[in-house]
Amino acid sequence: MKFDYDTIVIGAGTGGLAAGIALKQGGSNYLILDKKDEIGLPVRSTGAVSMEWVNRIGMPTEGKIVRSMINSILFRTDTGKSISLKYDHPVGLVYDFTTYEKYLASDFAGDLNIRLKTRVTSVEGNEIKTDSETLTAKNIVMAAGPQSTFGEKLPRDNFLVAYEEIRELPKRDDYEMILWFSDKVPGGYFWDFADTDNTRKIGLCYYPLTPSKPKDVLEKFTKQFPEVEGKLISTIAHQIPLGPPFETVVKENRMYVGDMVNAVLNTTAGGLQGAFWSGMEAGKAALKDKPALYQAAWTNEIRPWLQKHHELHRRMNKNGAKSIGRLMTMAKFMPKSVQKRVFGGL
Repeated sequence: MKFDYDTIVIGAGTGGLAAGIALKQGGSNYLILDKKDEIGLPVRSTGAVSMEWVNRIGMPTEGKIVRSMINSILFRTDTGKSISLKYDHPVGLVYDFTTYEKYLASDFAGDLNIRLKTRVTSVEGNEIKTDSETLTAKNIVMAAGPQSTFGEKLPRDNFLVAYEEIRELPKRDDYEMILWFSDKVPGGYFWDFADTDNTRKIGLCYYPLTPSKPKDVLEKFTKQFPEVEGKLISTIAHQIPLGPPFETVVKENRMYVGDMVNAVLNTTAGGLQGAFWSGMEAGKAALKDKPALYQAAWTNEIRPWLQKHHELHRRMNKNGAKSIGRLMTMAKFMPKSVQKRVFGGL
């Protein structure tokens, strides 16, 4: 059977773009489809990534896509406990999310073959129907995000709500990143990330176990810690899957990546790393027309790392902020080098 494309990628977020990069670099006949109007919008991430992951999987670090570097981190509870970590080198970075995804789409490996404003209505076998045509492909990379009708629906107790406000605030001279663990945001934390010299990212993520709106929860936190109060510039809001990483990510000719298979670091709710890594591996497998290679990479490399973070998150939040407080108390007796490995590697 002759196909229109070797591979069709559904979704032009980080996972889909990473798959496209691998496919383009390998000379494949591929196409990326997405219903949105513009790459990188709407914004679905704080953009914060640890350098451990950047170096491990080859994520880009070009200056034009980076808002700020992270050299110092403060972990806090709202009961007064804390762990302070300062480094002589960057341990993290904060992407300008829109610019970062545009970079993946056009600069990382050259212009990718992307068709925007195209809604996929069904996927059956090798056939993909859109709102305007029917296409065929030998392999399909499913990178449509956590709320896609083509993936498993997220149970209400298995995802975090994330909400962030970029606020007009001066650059701090102590920490680029501060994380507050609190029972006001069960299973998550409040954050204060560096953005520009005149702005900072103030936000939260947590299990939505109460009817309270994230904006209202963040406002109450701001009143408790007025140091983060500033003029509102912009907001983002999205959901983050927080269950264990899936065991099976390949079904016949379909390879599922990113949020669709919980490729998320549960300790930090960071999804960019898992999306990029899984997307690249799926793209490489599609190049060889061997989806099983992606399943092997997931089982042997990607999933064990994600599972470690999942289990650590469960232990950290077993008894709410008390668990975090106990961990911080124990950390006080660790050598500083061990503290940095334990907390800085999150």
